[in-house]
Amino acid sequence: MEIFWRIFDTIILAIGIAYIYVKYGITFLGGRKNDIESSLAKAKEYEKKAKELYGEAKIELERVRKEIKEIKQDAIKEAIAEKNQIIKNAGITADKIISVYIERAKSEIDNQKKRLFEEALDISFKTANEMIKKEIESDAVHKINDNFLKLQEEAFAKQSNK
Repeated sequence: MEIFWRIFDTIILAIGIAYIYVKYGITFLGGRKNDIESSLAKAKEYEKKAKELYGEAKIELERVRKEIKEIKQDAIKEAIAEKNQIIKNAGITADKIISVYIERAKSEIDNQKKRLFEEALDISFKTANEMIKKEIESDAVHKINDNFLKLQEEAFAKQSNK
């Protein structure tokens, strides 16, 4: 008899679970099924849109990469042109500096030549003056000596004639 009550309880429990499943479970699970199906449909739609966006982003990324490459090449060209211009300007400036230096050097050389020439003239005049003085002095001494000797000879001659 105990087995009978156990089986009876189990049947009542099964009938109660079946009743609850039929009354609430089917509508709940059906609604949930519809929610899941609509969510799957939306997910497929979002996946399709995401693939389209991914394709567009891929195309845009490739376009941006090309644009970056072009900008980089333009920047390199501009940098090379600017570098060449700087080198050209530096060369012109260096040439100006060298020409100014050469002019100053020539001017200084001319000034030094002029000073050397003036010093050479001064020394030559002094030397010539000294030589002339010596010449004049030696001539004057000879003349004085000659005059003195003549005077002495004349004096002796006068004394001897007396």
